[in-house]
Amino acid sequence: MAGSRFMTVETCGLGFFWSWCYCLWFIPDVYRGIGIQLPGAQFAWLAVLGSAAVVQFCVPVLFRARPLSSFPSLNVIVPAAMLLGTVGIELTHYAIPSEALYYGSSVLAGASSAVLWHQWGERYAVTRNTDAASVALAFGIVVGISLVVSSCVPAPIADAYVAVIPLISGFLLRRSAKSDVPVRETVLLPKASRRMGQGALVKVSLMVFLVCAACTFTWVSMPVLAANAGAELLRAGIVAGAAFMIAAALPSLLFGCDFATSRLLLWAVLGAIIAVALRTAGASSLIASSFVLSVSISVVLDVLLASYFVALVVKGYAASATAFGFSEGFICAAMLVGNLVARLAFGGEGGTSQLPVEIGLGLMCLLSLLLLLLGEQQDEIDVIMTAPPEITDVERNCRAIADEFGLSAREYEILVLLGQGHTTQSLARVLVLSPYTVQTHIKHIYAKIGIHRRAELMDYVNLKRTSFDEA
Repeated sequence: MAGSRFMTVETCGLGFFWSWCYCLWFIPDVYRGIGIQLPGAQFAWLAVLGSAAVVQFCVPVLFRARPLSSFPSLNVIVPAAMLLGTVGIELTHYAIPSEALYYGSSVLAGASSAVLWHQWGERYAVTRNTDAASVALAFGIVVGISLVVSSCVPAPIADAYVAVIPLISGFLLRRSAKSDVPVRETVLLPKASRRMGQGALVKVSLMVFLVCAACTFTWVSMPVLAANAGAELLRAGIVAGAAFMIAAALPSLLFGCDFATSRLLLWAVLGAIIAVALRTAGASSLIASSFVLSVSISVVLDVLLASYFVALVVKGYAASATAFGFSEGFICAAMLVGNLVARLAFGGEGGTSQLPVEIGLGLMCLLSLLLLLLGEQQDEIDVIMTAPPEITDVERNCRAIADEFGLSAREYEILVLLGQGHTTQSLARVLVLSPYTVQTHIKHIYAKIGIHRRAELMDYVNLKRTSFDEA
């Protein structure tokens, strides 16, 4: 992480994209003076989520042959479409209380935002930027400042600012494309090597989808949404999520520590369990805490999933359109499903103060199971998020490690394959061994070297490479 930069054009561009999402739909002042009363506004939010999710999943199919970057005009058209969609929504507040304009603008805004997200995905792929800590820091700072701006200024100024945010993100995208940042097309790994990343992509996406849907269900189903306190609690939840990402990023950027995406995901799931437990308890003093915590977890999951999939794209495990479509598509779909289920279960005005015990226990059991399953994916996530050394360096460093610690020939072979990113299952296929036998060899390697986890092994191989380079 020695080369990490605190903020870049690319990370700020993604930060402004997220700012538009959260300022437009989580700042209730946007609905001031609206002719179409709630829950119409909430259903317009669902229209944005639904259209965005559909486009996120369709782009990988529609643009399989040609990337979005091969259409330069989209760098102007897409942000302008987001601007028009936002202005259309805002016009219904002040001048034209038309449902057709309101929902049509919502769909335009959602669909165009999905395309802009994919454009940023392609840009990250060619600049080979895997700095998750910088993404997290930019998110926290840019979203936090945008929330302050849109919350403190008069409503017309706030509306104008939210409308131009897509133009800011689009400007940064064009500036990044014209910069002198080294560009290298990402070459996909061979199919056998991609299986690990693609399998992890699907599994992590589905697990995060369920956690995010549970969090959205938890806060949407609260009657506090209908109260004046709901606006402040929504802001508090987003600010808490932004502050968490800043706190998670600073140790990596300041001291060179790893940005532990896998552990942060586990903490997020644990936070979701606590939020559901507080909601189930039903005490009035706990409702606000549950609300803020569930909103902040939804925000954190959005950023963590994106940073994880950036690494998948840059390292050749998945095409940029596929990975970025999955990351934001599953988040949008999760919020949509959680919202719909809450409204079907409790109606548009929110539920009771206490979540029915059977629903609360069911959600906590589901989240606990997801916590265990996500823990099993921790090694694979760490391998993908850890910057691997060159293959020749891996073999040289592993030979030095084998000589130093007396590894057997088989253990050396497995160590090299581990350094190249193989999992237990892929090792078993390559070496024609049972997974149990492979796991036994890995345990012997860990014991001889004196480490306990896959991420520690990757760090040690990188450390060995550094010592060679300095010699």
